[in-house]
Amino acid sequence: MALPPAAAAQDLVPYNAGRKWGYAAPGGRLAIPARYDQAERFSEDLALVRSGASYGFIDTKGKKIVQFKYQSAGAFSEGCAPVKYRGLWGCLDKAGKAAVPFEYEELLPFKEGAAPAKKNGRWGLLLKGTGEFKDGAYEEIYPVSEGLARVRVNGKYGYIYVSGREALPPVYAEAFPFSGGFASARLGDKYGFISRGTLGFKEKPYIGIGPYSDGLAHAQSLAAEGRCGYIDAEGKEVLPFRFAMCAAFDEGLAPVLRDFKGGWGYIDKSGRTAIPFKYDQAAGFRGGLAKVALKGRTFYIDAKGIEYKK
Repeated sequence: MALPPAAAAQDLVPYNAGRKWGYAAPGGRLAIPARYDQAERFSEDLALVRSGASYGFIDTKGKKIVQFKYQSAGAFSEGCAPVKYRGLWGCLDKAGKAAVPFEYEELLPFKEGAAPAKKNGRWGLLLKGTGEFKDGAYEEIYPVSEGLARVRVNGKYGYIYVSGREALPPVYAEAFPFSGGFASARLGDKYGFISRGTLGFKEKPYIGIGPYSDGLAHAQSLAAEGRCGYIDAEGKEVLPFRFAMCAAFDEGLAPVLRDFKGGWGYIDKSGRTAIPFKYDQAAGFRGGLAKVALKGRTFYIDAKGIEYKK
């Protein structure tokens, strides 16, 4: 079925039709037939799909752009998609040609011109512009955010610049990506935030501080008997500690569990219910969509709570 010209990539939603996946246009009309075993969101006008055990990419009309022959793959980012072929990872351009050779044991998507990669047992950063691979003595390396990539060494976390130079030594028991100039972290038994501007750590009077995103981080307060709420980078309580479980805000909404007898739903930044509390699992929003699970089925919802499933 050809896709009408009115539907753009950002409008197409992976649609769960039971055993197969397709794509729906706004309003829920099926725009690309449900013939795939897995379907991911469109990224840079192409979508990662799986048929049987093999991955490939399609365009907004459902036309196969990258043939189904890859063992695993990630979405397009900065014009390149990491794919696994014959046991090794490389990267494809939008024409399906190799932009990065298949010589890596692991390869994550490019962000800010660099991709975490593993070669000969060593993690490092692969630079998009030059193709240079800067490795180091890391147990793992994570995607770049605001010019810094987290690294793990001996179970502790630190940060490096894209150049490979160390920005913060691996001394943190927990650390998250930078967002809006701050990163949540734990130093010993102290929770707080690292400033991107100063790279200094400031303790806050909370425990279990989660990722800082959309200007807020979820946290727990001992005074609230293990309940979670949301704080800003200064440590000010923004949303009361009244939820059983919390996850990060993305695109103005956060998945939360009000109590352990109910389901997951979404709140907005004022704390109001935005999407009903009924799901068994709920992920954060990205590109106006969130993946949820209910009664053994996984599907997507939009910010209005519309469910894209049969």
